[in-house]
Parts: sequence; C-alpha cells; structure tokens
Amino acid sequence: MTQPTPWRTTCEQALRRFSDADAIRFWGIGHEVDGTYQPIFNYRFEHTYAAVLLARWLAPATGADLEVLECAAWLHDVAKRLKDPHTKDMHALEASAQVEEILAGTDFPPVKIPAVRHAIEHHVGLKLAKRLEPLETACLWDCDKLSKIGAASLIHFSCISGAFQPITTGDILHRGEAWLDLARSITACFNTEPAREEGRRRLAFIEAHYAQLRREWSDPMEVTPP
Repeated sequence: MTQPTPWRTTCEQALRRFSDADAIRFWGIGHEVDGTYQPIFNYRFEHTYAAVLLARWLAPATGADLEVLECAAWLHDVAKRLKDPHTKDMHALEASAQVEEILAGTDFPPVKIPAVRHAIEHHVGLKLAKRLEPLETACLWDCDKLSKIGAASLIHFSCISGAFQPITTGDILHRGEAWLDLARSITACFNTEPAREEGRRRLAFIEAHYAQLRREWSDPMEVTPP
C-alpha cells in the first residue's frame, strides 16, 4: 500500500515550484546553483516562509488548529504572481481552488481542507473593518501581515524594491517612512492579542530603524541653525 506523502513537504515544494518560476520570469535572470537555475531573489517564498514561521508560533499561542493554519500559510500566495494586477486581486480565490489538488495523496486530513480554503480566501487586504472568524482565518490574516513588519520585512522589501523602481538610500528612507503610517494601521487591525503584542514590538523596531536611517542620512549642511 502506498504511503501518503507528508503534507508540509508537498506544500513547500508546490510553493517553491511556483515562486521560483515566477521570480525568474519577473527578474528575467537567475543564477546556476548546484545544477539548478535559481532566481536572484524569491520574494514570494521568503514572505511565505516568514508567514509559516509565524503560524507555528501563533497557533499554540491562540489555540488555533496548527495544521489548518500552517497549511493555509504555505499556500495562501501560491497563485500570486509578482507585478501582476490580475493575481493581486484574484490570487486568494485562485490559490484556494488549488488546495485540494496540491494536498491530494498527502497525509493532510481531508476534513480540514474547507477551513484551509476559507482562511486563504479571506487573507487579503491591509485593513479590517471587523475581526475575522473563525480563529484560523483570523490567524492567517495576522501571520500574513505580521510578516510585512519587522527585521525580516526590511530585508524582503530592500531586496525586491529595485525591481519596481530605481532606488537610492534616500528613496528607501522616504518610502520606508511612508510605509510606517500603513504599518501602524495594520498593527491596529490584528485579530488576536498575541499578534497585536508582536505587532507593536515589530512596529517599534522599524520605527527605530528608519529614525536611525534618517539621522545617518541627514546632511548637516542643510540644517538651518537656530
């Protein structure tokens, strides 16, 4: 009798195949590493892995179902292509539609698939008018948005930003300070208390980061003496 494959491995491989191919399409160039062609930077995989790590932390902290939350975290952006307006709007539904096919033949409990799909379908948007339900859906939103705030997010945004527009240190500072207002709004919207607490810690870190960058990148010659 054939043994089912581990669902975590299957989900990671599915996301890796999709995101590697999309990143190479997006960048138009890659690197030969150990006999495989790899993208310059795979933003989608890095972001997703950050969300998965958060899911593994947030599920036990809130009592959410870890299998549902982590599976949804792995697959929530499996249909989102970089710089593609169509998938920006539709990727949640398209990712949800792929869940059963990706999990077929794995050891993931079929009875939990609807909960995974519901979470994926409701993770979009950077603000919430009301808290999401059920808990796993609420937690996926929190994990997805927490991954956009903090130390790792600074790396992700810095690595990808040059592909969207020319960048200088001043550009990074200006756009980072503009992002802080949205980050504050996101932090106020988290569904769960652990996410709110972690969001406040991460927000304080990036506020301090950009304040320090502002100090380092200010020209003393342009400061008007009192």
